[in-house]
Amino acid sequence: MVRVMKGLIPAPKGRVRTPVGHKYLEALQSKVNGDFSDTASSPSSSAGSKQPGLDLLILGVTSGTAMDDIDFALCRFTQELPEAPLCLDIVQYDSVVMPSKIRTDILSMLRDDAAPPSMMSQMDAELGHTFANAIHIFAHRHGITVDDIDLIGSGGQLITLTGTPPKGQHRSNMCLGEGAVISAKTGVTTVSDYRTAEQAVGRQGAPLFAYLVGLLLHHPTRLQICITIGGITTVCFIPPDNKGGVDAMYDWDTGPGTSMIDAAFRQFGYDPATDQVSSLLHGQICHEVVEELLIHDDYLKARPPKTTAREIYGDAMAQRIITMCGFRGCTPADTIATMTRFTSASVAQQMLLYGPGRDAINHADIVVDGRGMSNPQLIADLESEFPGAVFGAFDKTGIPSNAKKAVGFAMQAMEALLGRALPVPTNADVRRPNTITGKLAPGLRWREVIEKSVAFGGAGRGWEGLPEVRELIVKQKEFV
Repeated sequence: MVRVMKGLIPAPKGRVRTPVGHKYLEALQSKVNGDFSDTASSPSSSAGSKQPGLDLLILGVTSGTAMDDIDFALCRFTQELPEAPLCLDIVQYDSVVMPSKIRTDILSMLRDDAAPPSMMSQMDAELGHTFANAIHIFAHRHGITVDDIDLIGSGGQLITLTGTPPKGQHRSNMCLGEGAVISAKTGVTTVSDYRTAEQAVGRQGAPLFAYLVGLLLHHPTRLQICITIGGITTVCFIPPDNKGGVDAMYDWDTGPGTSMIDAAFRQFGYDPATDQVSSLLHGQICHEVVEELLIHDDYLKARPPKTTAREIYGDAMAQRIITMCGFRGCTPADTIATMTRFTSASVAQQMLLYGPGRDAINHADIVVDGRGMSNPQLIADLESEFPGAVFGAFDKTGIPSNAKKAVGFAMQAMEALLGRALPVPTNADVRRPNTITGKLAPGLRWREVIEKSVAFGGAGRGWEGLPEVRELIVKQKEFV
């Protein structure tokens, strides 16, 4: 039997609530309200006053597995009350090219897999400075005053992720782009290390965007599926609202995306970001190689929840497939076609093995986003596999596909500031709500921003926190 301290609301599972924290928050709230009396002992004294709504300008920043661009989304989040819908206005989004030398250095480091600690720390700082410089470029390009930004949410540059470690080891990741450097170079409070925060509570650290996808796509009566084909492919299923909706969603990394195809382009002397030459896009598929990969791949055999990164589907695997295809006399174009088919076939295989079944998928709405959208063969393969499904682009949500991850990191930064938990997929290892969704590096306006956070929701909420967002409304906007 759980014993409850008199006058206190029971804390969520896994949280410890103390009267000290409760009084501290009320004291801060009193200061925000301009009431300097001792309300800590009389929380009812300010209960009748109208509390300020939420209004935060947040910049989301991220670099994908391909490392070709740094993506930005400047978002204004507003919410009248904690129980009201959260509103999102994308003020601007854009990309800044990742410096080629940094990309080359990181890829070389990953291929060699022998980077000394000094190199890792240097690259972490280097990426922090690179992101900060790119923020100033983005702001200057669009006439944005950096000082007006309340918060930066940086997804960094993921280079390694261990979601299911061997016995005796811990879940871990390495994400380059030190948040403290970004904060120091911009003066803006910065949130980073989202994956570490997820792993700290027992989850795998990825995928990270089911909450955003679920809030945007859920439908009263139709199953929604989001396939994100980035460097790695992720799939998210959102049952109709009458069958649980966001509360019943589940996701996992299906496996390969575009990272191996990019690696093959580089191996054959082309830049995957600029040299999408037609001569490499119309080869013959070596079905023998595809079948062998699908049958013997250990990751594909594992049941969700699961996540992966370059350690499995990076340059080493690409080289293995190139060798397999070369042994069978394949041309570079044939090898690219074979890798593409392996990618699309693995996505379909995973959806059929661990999803709701072919019939349900064929009666679903399937939204596709990520760099893989630009590969017509990938999309054609999936449409052929599920001919009854209604395919569409993520842009229909009001969030451009290219801005999705940056928007997601912006929203997670806000929730980290507020100490508000995000919805957790049903197939997560641990369903415990996590109110610490990243690490904060305070900026010049830190006290102002944290007071905004404390003011939202009113005094006396204490450690019971704010309710999860249940509805997200995106303001439609045309971008030039």
